[in-house]
Amino acid sequence: MTQIAIVIVACILVGGLFFWLCNELVYYYLARSYAEELADAYDLNRGITRAILWASFAAIAVCAGFLFSFSKQKRRIGYAGLLSLIIGHSLLLGRIETNFSKSGAEKCYVMTRTSIKTLNRVGIDPETGRECRPLTPQIVEKIAEYRSGHRPKQITSTDPTFFDPTTGEPVVWYSKNTRDEIELFNLMGFHPQTGEELIPITRPIVDTWKQQAAKIIRRVPVRVDDPEKFGFFDPTTGSAKVWYWRSANGEYEFYDGPGFHPRSGDQFQIVTRDVIAEWRQQQEDVAAKKRAEQEQREKEARERAEREAQQAREVAERERLAREAAAEALRQQQQSANECDRLAANPTDARKIGEGVSFDLLKRQADQAFDACVRATQTFPSELRYQYQLGRAAQFKDKKQAFDIFTRLVQANYAAAFDNLGGMYLYDRKDAASAIQLFKRGSALDDADSMVSLVDLIE
Repeated sequence: MTQIAIVIVACILVGGLFFWLCNELVYYYLARSYAEELADAYDLNRGITRAILWASFAAIAVCAGFLFSFSKQKRRIGYAGLLSLIIGHSLLLGRIETNFSKSGAEKCYVMTRTSIKTLNRVGIDPETGRECRPLTPQIVEKIAEYRSGHRPKQITSTDPTFFDPTTGEPVVWYSKNTRDEIELFNLMGFHPQTGEELIPITRPIVDTWKQQAAKIIRRVPVRVDDPEKFGFFDPTTGSAKVWYWRSANGEYEFYDGPGFHPRSGDQFQIVTRDVIAEWRQQQEDVAAKKRAEQEQREKEARERAEREAQQAREVAERERLAREAAAEALRQQQQSANECDRLAANPTDARKIGEGVSFDLLKRQADQAFDACVRATQTFPSELRYQYQLGRAAQFKDKKQAFDIFTRLVQANYAAAFDNLGGMYLYDRKDAASAIQLFKRGSALDDADSMVSLVDLIE
């Protein structure tokens, strides 16, 4: 009973602790959500809002403690404090919706270097000092696109769509470069070169951009990949018909008309004979470098082929030596097996190889036969013939080992082993009954020695 009571008390304590932890976690997340809601509604710093909120919770805890005081004055203070805090928080909650839409203002968004945040009224964000721009359904879609990883790209179309055809909201952003030219982008964010914040397009800016585009509309120069084939000069007038741009590392690009480079904005220059000579020398240097690299690659390929051929020869030589060593080991193994057959085989064993030796002859060469058969069984452990012949030789060196070998062979139904094991039962252990049983089983397997031994016992 005491153990059951202890288990019940332990379960109650663990359950109470688990309930307390869950309760505290719920209170923590509710308090954090409450603090974020107040910060968004009143445009307050979230850290300061959380600090004030936790301070008010601490005040609630103190006032709640006063409620259980023996002092009447402290209880009054506790009641008044709790009532004030509850009323204050109720007023804050009641004013959230009013504060959200006061003065008819809508939600707005502020671009920062790391994210986009939303506020409840258009104006200047007190944290970043940036303008908080109106948040419309179209802007919400663009913000979702920005948050998914997309970034603003410059619009190169000559007739882009500036405003949403349904709502009239701008769907293009712009920035001005150092030449006071308007550049259009398809998403809010920051200019990829200057880092300045992009501004939503307006109708006056659209008019200005169209005037700017009308002034520079002309044929876009096309890059000439092979100026030698295209020709540097007009064959009738002798005037240059190719313009060029040179990069920072000295590489040339040629075009079929005047204009500006699309990446750097540098103005193209008319080609001259000096430029052509320098470019041709550059081409020759590049070709010479390519030839040298090709020759080096071919040299490395030849050396690699030679190394691979040498490695192949070495591998072939190692394989040949390994084959010869394996053949020699196999020959030696086979020789040991042949020696076991020559020195210890039973002439009446149906599985013998060779003539076999009589029991008397085996006795004279038992040591040599034993060593040969030991090697044979080590080389061919699954060959029962060698085990049997080892048992025959062991009868003259270690009868217990011989008995164990014949016992295992009888269990494996090796026919010749029945006569040997029966003889050991009959002559060494004086157990005629077991010997007769073994001779009968050997005879059933057509072992000649078992048949002879059984007849001798009957007579």
